[in-house]
Amino acid sequence: MRKAVLSSALIVAVASFTFPAQAQQTICALRDDMGKMLDQRFAEQPKAAGLAGEQIVELLVSENGSWTILVTNADGRSCVVTGGEEWTEKPILPTKVTKENST
Repeated sequence: MRKAVLSSALIVAVASFTFPAQAQQTICALRDDMGKMLDQRFAEQPKAAGLAGEQIVELLVSENGSWTILVTNADGRSCVVTGGEEWTEKPILPTKVTKENST
């Protein structure tokens, strides 16, 4: 049960990410076609994946730092959830805003 709750939370969290307003549109295709397109256009390759219910959530990353998150349904249809640049394996920690450096 806990696994299902965590999987649902992951899907909600991933689905909350969006592209900038001018680029908002759903991009979907069969998984093999989507993988080929992301490889040809951005040189992105699968880096990590996990199950969220009956869906597969994947992270594809290129050597130059572009990245895409895909969700693939049981029928083999993949949709881009979000993407971006400057992927890093190192954690990015938020900076603290103090009263001293906010004035």
